Amino acid sequence: MFRTEIKILSVMTAVSVAILIAAGRFVPQMLPDTPGYLQIVGYPAMLGEPRPPFYGWIVAALDLGHGSYRAVPTFQIATYLAATWFLLTQLRRFGLSAAATLSVGAALLLANAFLIDANWVHPELLSITCGLIALGATIELVHPRPRRWAWWLVCLSAGAAYVLRPSFLLLVVALPGLYVVLRAIRCDSIRLVRAAAILGLSIAPFLGIASLRAATVGDFNIVSFGGFAMSGLATLIVSGDTVARMPSDIRPFAAQVLAARRAAEESGRMIGIPRNASNERSYYSAALGYFDVLARTHDDGIYQIIAPTRQPNESWVAFNRRLTRFDIAVVRASPGRYAAWIVGAATRVAGRSLVTNLPAALAVVAIAILWPWRLLARGQAGAAPRTRLDLPVMGMLAITWFIGAGVLTIFMSAPSIRYIDTSAVLVAPLLIYWVVLLVLPDAKPAVSAAKP
Repeated sequence: MFRTEIKILSVMTAVSVAILIAAGRFVPQMLPDTPGYLQIVGYPAMLGEPRPPFYGWIVAALDLGHGSYRAVPTFQIATYLAATWFLLTQLRRFGLSAAATLSVGAALLLANAFLIDANWVHPELLSITCGLIALGATIELVHPRPRRWAWWLVCLSAGAAYVLRPSFLLLVVALPGLYVVLRAIRCDSIRLVRAAAILGLSIAPFLGIASLRAATVGDFNIVSFGGFAMSGLATLIVSGDTVARMPSDIRPFAAQVLAARRAAEESGRMIGIPRNASNERSYYSAALGYFDVLARTHDDGIYQIIAPTRQPNESWVAFNRRLTRFDIAVVRASPGRYAAWIVGAATRVAGRSLVTNLPAALAVVAIAILWPWRLLARGQAGAAPRTRLDLPVMGMLAITWFIGAGVLTIFMSAPSIRYIDTSAVLVAPLLIYWVVLLVLPDAKPAVSAAKP
């Protein structure tokens, strides 16, 4: 980046840090599920725990046994800022204009996930940091002669992202896809061998950990948690008709879950399906039109209905495996309900990614003001991008990030605000870029960036 860009980015970073200081984000905050991440047990018992031990090790190293966790927010903020600068440097080197690069920077520095999650003693922000580094390293590998460290960085950062938060697991397919599309956007020949190498490196940590767990606790996965997490949507989907269509060995448990949910709804401990315009309690109406109702009661289903069903001598791995079979059986018996869940969850994610996403919302307001002004003052409705690469690359970044960070939360859980904020960190750059184009003087027609 040139000096002017560095100065602008430095000011933006300083403003972001000032906001964090004013909001008290350098003071650690514990969340309800923080203790599960900080619990450290020895080998091999740690392989059978509900949470991977990686974040607990990091916090223990930072805290030095004091129990105050004061260093955690500073570490998470500093590493996120470093990852942001690294990604922006790679985008500029790839050929994005200064306007586009700084638009990405503004989105990341004002992202909800950064301004809200920065002081959480929780792996959310750190997993985002690792994901951003993985994106930057992948962009480096697009060049004809990438620097060697990029290969190792893809492996380590992608692996760290999904070890910290397993919902980032789809980075293993998103990163090779990003490489292929970026090569195509720049009209370079697509090297499938290199794409396969990116896939192999990004999935290597998963294969290593999963193989170790398979040999030790009999579960080939990064952690035994998916069945438990997905049981929330299964609990809300299951109905009398669903139970009747399930395998005979799972049917008694499904009937037990359904009875417990209905009792919780009747007692007011869980939110029931609201009546629709026809005065009927329709699951499909709720999933497609009022998904927030399901999202708000999702965790109640997990912790009030499912968690108590764990048997006294049942290991966590066995419990999660049993729930996985239940979840899959529910989905197979009610594919229509599951499809409605996915549509409703995706709608929630799309809406909140724009409306409650701070940088995106600010950009929309600015566009609503500046676009009519430009039309009246200059007689122009649009503005040409600074380079041919800007729009397709920023669009591909948003798609890649959503696949890597957001898709699994839609298919396996109810996308809470925290999950949506994480999956939406790269939604705003295109909107911010539009604002920049409306403000800046008209440029020459967009041209292709020179290949390095």
